[in-house]
Amino acid sequence: MDNIIGQRIKERRKELKITQTQIQQETSISSGNLSCIENGKYLPSAVALLELSKILDCSIDWMLTGKSSTSDNSIILDNKENELLNGFRELPEDDREELLCLLHLKLRKVRK
Repeated sequence: MDNIIGQRIKERRKELKITQTQIQQETSISSGNLSCIENGKYLPSAVALLELSKILDCSIDWMLTGKSSTSDNSIILDNKENELLNGFRELPEDDREELLCLLHLKLRKVRK
């Protein structure tokens, strides 16, 4: 069976530093089923695709084809924005919240 869908899902999960166990806890997909999807033994169901698109923050189009239907309208980030976003994703949740509070403080100061 073609493994490209499973490869995309696995690569995206690893990019976001999400474990199979975390996906199991957040969705109805068991870690065993996810493993079979990622290894190309099963194709994901429609429900699994929907749940994965939410937790992996990507479109179903992208998981299936490698292209997003909205890619023509996507925002292109500069290097600093990419660095901020990637660094933010690496932080634990409490540090993310702290950074968001700092951002809100800075924005209030600038908007005055």
